[in-house]
Amino acid sequence: MPSKTKRADGVARKITHPVRFAADEYEQLKKKAYEARVSIGEFIRRAALRRRVVELRPPPQLNWKLYEELQAIGVNLNQIAKAVNTAVKIGQEVNIDKEQLQKLVESLGASIRETQMQLLECGAADDDTEELD
Repeated sequence: MPSKTKRADGVARKITHPVRFAADEYEQLKKKAYEARVSIGEFIRRAALRRRVVELRPPPQLNWKLYEELQAIGVNLNQIAKAVNTAVKIGQEVNIDKEQLQKLVESLGASIRETQMQLLECGAADDDTEELD
């Protein structure tokens, strides 16, 4: 991935040009850059140079709720794992197989992250995008 100061082909970006925005314009710009999943600078470059800027539709609200619930489950799993690791470290008896629990937590964590990504990508297929002018 290219750095912020270099293009993909390695050419350095050395020239800056200040641009002023009204507060409402800047809020619109931030929102559009966020929705296109690019930085504000990259969004401005693409728009100014008439390059393709694609705005992805947000996932349905139900998916955000599910995403947040999965996040909470992941946090709880990490807390359980930390409690078990702490108990083992200080010599308290734990009535579960630590390795089995660790594998379970890792597996569930991976499944949760995969599901989260699938939820966020919902609606991001080619037919669900809008090209901005």
